[in-house]
Amino acid sequence: MNPSEAAQLLAHCAAFDNRTVGKADSRAWAAALNDLPLDNDTLAAVARFYGTPSDKPGERLWIQPHNVRAHRLAIRKARLGETMPAYEPPLELETGAEFIRRRRAQLDAVAAGLRPGTPVGELTGGPAPEVARRLAALGEVGRAVGDVTPEELATEAALEEGEVPASEEVAAVHRPGPLGVECPNCKAAIGRPCSIGVPGDLRRPRVLKKPHAARSRVAMGGPAELESAEEIAQRRAASLARLEQMSANAAEREASGE
Repeated sequence: MNPSEAAQLLAHCAAFDNRTVGKADSRAWAAALNDLPLDNDTLAAVARFYGTPSDKPGERLWIQPHNVRAHRLAIRKARLGETMPAYEPPLELETGAEFIRRRRAQLDAVAAGLRPGTPVGELTGGPAPEVARRLAALGEVGRAVGDVTPEELATEAALEEGEVPASEEVAAVHRPGPLGVECPNCKAAIGRPCSIGVPGDLRRPRVLKKPHAARSRVAMGGPAELESAEEIAQRRAASLARLEQMSANAAEREASGE
């Protein structure tokens, strides 16, 4: 906005508040609103300000540059709506810079009232065929333990109440994924989430959101332990021997005064 345009804006304000307008006023308002154009939204901001009653009864309204800026922004935000309009991509591929430039132009056009905003469409249908095929191959591997279906909740409740015969328990709760096998770590039964607790602690064990890694390996056909019990014992013995040797060497150096 230049001083000439600011003078036009001040003349519009004067129609509401009978102010006098001079060259100094025009220059000051142009400096304060140098990034705003003199358009219909700017003029509407003045009308919106004077059309809104003051919070203090009897107070005389007197618009300032910051009031013009705030009310103009409110007018443009109202056109954009509660949610941002959907982006309308071009038919050809675009770069990141082109997307940003086109997106800003679309939002500016909607905010200015030059075009209606395209509402964000609802996602319908299932996943792409290739994605669906891969998900079907994976089964429920990776599903959070807390994501239990109502049918599974009813089955677990029936098991707790003893309403499902013992011969049907495994078939009733069995499902693909880590919960389809017994956990070799915490001994959680098939269909039950993994938990962790402290030996001797009478409090209820804490249910884990994800199954133990060993359970996931077993469900995928792998070993429960990455090392055998014998290999673990050998590795621990070697580490202890190494620590003892290091301690002995340190004691010898201290005794010799090194």
